[in-house]
Amino acid sequence: MQFHEYCRYDAVGLAQLIRCGEVAADEVLQAALARLDEVNPLLNLAAQDCRGRAQVWRMPSENAPLAGVPFVLKDLLADWQGVPTLSGSRMMRGHIAPCNSYLVDAYERAGLRIFAKTTVPEWGLMPYTESELHGISRNPWDVSHTPGGSSGGAAAAVAAGVVPAAHGSDGGGSIRIPAHNCGLFGLKPSRGRTDSGPLLNEGWQGMVGEHVLSRSVRDSALLLDIAAQTQKHALYACPKAEISFSDGLKQPLRRLKIAYCRQPWLGGSVDEATQAAFAHSLKLLADAGHELEEAAPAFADAETLGRAMLVLVAAEAAKIRLRVGQAFGRKITYQEAEPATWALMAYGSQIGAAEALWSRDVMLAQRRAAMVFHQRYDVLATPVCPVLTPKVGALAVPPEQLRISRLLLGRMNWSRLLKHNAWVDRQSLKALQYIGFTAPFNMSGQPAMSVPLYWHENRLPVGTQFAAAHGNEQLLLQLAAELEQIQPWADKIAPL
Repeated sequence: MQFHEYCRYDAVGLAQLIRCGEVAADEVLQAALARLDEVNPLLNLAAQDCRGRAQVWRMPSENAPLAGVPFVLKDLLADWQGVPTLSGSRMMRGHIAPCNSYLVDAYERAGLRIFAKTTVPEWGLMPYTESELHGISRNPWDVSHTPGGSSGGAAAAVAAGVVPAAHGSDGGGSIRIPAHNCGLFGLKPSRGRTDSGPLLNEGWQGMVGEHVLSRSVRDSALLLDIAAQTQKHALYACPKAEISFSDGLKQPLRRLKIAYCRQPWLGGSVDEATQAAFAHSLKLLADAGHELEEAAPAFADAETLGRAMLVLVAAEAAKIRLRVGQAFGRKITYQEAEPATWALMAYGSQIGAAEALWSRDVMLAQRRAAMVFHQRYDVLATPVCPVLTPKVGALAVPPEQLRISRLLLGRMNWSRLLKHNAWVDRQSLKALQYIGFTAPFNMSGQPAMSVPLYWHENRLPVGTQFAAAHGNEQLLLQLAAELEQIQPWADKIAPL
């Protein structure tokens, strides 16, 4: 199977070919591996090459819906027994996953043929994928730009045609932002729809959800049916789907009442190219017959949301350092972490219990605001990011500041300098404003998706975000499927 044949099919299509005997599963795998070997030197999307395990894969039962379809796991959260879970960090070298996560179990039961783990920023903390452990990952549409983060390697793999869909996770936009950057469909599920156990109880106070980035909507629907098998383990309540997400795509979509919002909740402004892309999407919705009205949920103000998000993430970073040290039976040192990560861990260690609990309360309050909003509106539309896809390094902390951070916080251990430190607040503001459209939905726990509906000057893709009430992924998938019919995107191949 040659690449020009392989890239014509989504995961559902490849599974049908294999099931009907039109192509052997081994041929499909070899096409995926050949494409990986071709593009990985340029894009740096693979954190671990696991083709040896994939080559001894056995065809599962006849009921496996995606038997033989090549697949990759994000090297974060997705524990795969016998394979390291590196999380983009030197401190995890030598750590071998003792068991599968519940989600990986579900993927293997579905017949997916996993052959690699994809790159992430260290511990998934940044909206770009540039780590000291693995280097810089790049965007297939323009290698001078970032694929986003933290599911950056996953997005690059799908956009480059290595796989039709790839596992990702999203704690502040980490599925939707890479989907936006790379011209893909990316859905963050509702809180409680999937579970990251058994080794992890929850990610970022329940803000993290796992699913996939894909080219087609039907792949995302089927893979969400598969992922939802883990819902029985979830710590948070989520309504069970009345019918499968795949079957839901077969039902006609009613006329929706769609609110739209142009202003990010964490501050900052929206550039002209993004405004043009969003206007294009609104016209598509209006032409499709949906009712549009400018409105937004009564989320907290930018200062409150930004502070709460910083406190939540920094406290979780500090917890990582504590838990990894406990697991390894030793103290984690600054040499094992990147300067920006260590600074966030040190900052988190200075946060008091009262403020940490306050930040969680702010997070939960956003769900109530969303519930009230969706009593009136079916869907909310926004841009995904306030600006076009940044170039590599544009969002990163400047090297000189990293060197100073490593000296003061690492070698000299002056962590006390970080308590309410204005420098950290300034550095975090840039990243927080970049995720200003996406992060509130991680707080509220409602499902949200990025749909690729615009290409700026036929080069860089621009996504549009849609959110629905908690538990209503079905409505988002139906809307995405309608938009996919109106303006198809799956045939757009990055010009590598």
